[in-house]
Amino acid sequence: MQRYLLLLLFLGLGTQLKAQRYKDLYDPSAYRHTINYDDHKVVFQAQPDNKELSFTETDKKYYWFSHNQIKATQGGFSGKLLHGLYSDFYLNSNLKEQGYFRLGLKIGEWKSWTEEGVLVERTNYSNGELNGRFYKYDKQGRLSEEGTYKRGKINGRFRRYVSADSVNIAHYKNGVLQPTTPKSGWFSRLFKKKENTQKKAVAPVMKK
Repeated sequence: MQRYLLLLLFLGLGTQLKAQRYKDLYDPSAYRHTINYDDHKVVFQAQPDNKELSFTETDKKYYWFSHNQIKATQGGFSGKLLHGLYSDFYLNSNLKEQGYFRLGLKIGEWKSWTEEGVLVERTNYSNGELNGRFYKYDKQGRLSEEGTYKRGKINGRFRRYVSADSVNIAHYKNGVLQPTTPKSGWFSRLFKKKENTQKKAVAPVMKK
């Protein structure tokens, strides 16, 4: 019982911390916009008047809104920056993509779904860059890929699930695939030592 209560407390604190993290992104409904396309609908929040960006970073992609269009440009913008919750819906009202912007840059966890509502991707952003764990799923919702981004590049162990009992593992460093080197375990070292001993035993004896 005590363990159950501790678990509930932990989950509650996690939800509260996440809400506090995005508290400044919830703006009045006056900043809420909707754009209807032929095959989907986007509902989002734009930069409020009391939120200004003093400078931009040349290597970042900024998302902004102007004349009923959302645009993305490298290193700058020319309209209202997206700021807050962003939701893209299919025509059947199912979510297509959802995540948060902070002054034009993607932050936190972003998710994507199929038209039938199956989750196909989870990624994490930090200040407009892919950063943190990512997961990809097939159309049946089964995990197909997972790994970690660091400042926009795959870093560390990357797994690709070929089947239920088969997985390919690769290692990346700053986006570059690293060569695989077989590790020598205790069994192989023991076998090698035994082989060397046998070679010494059968070595010819030199006579004077």
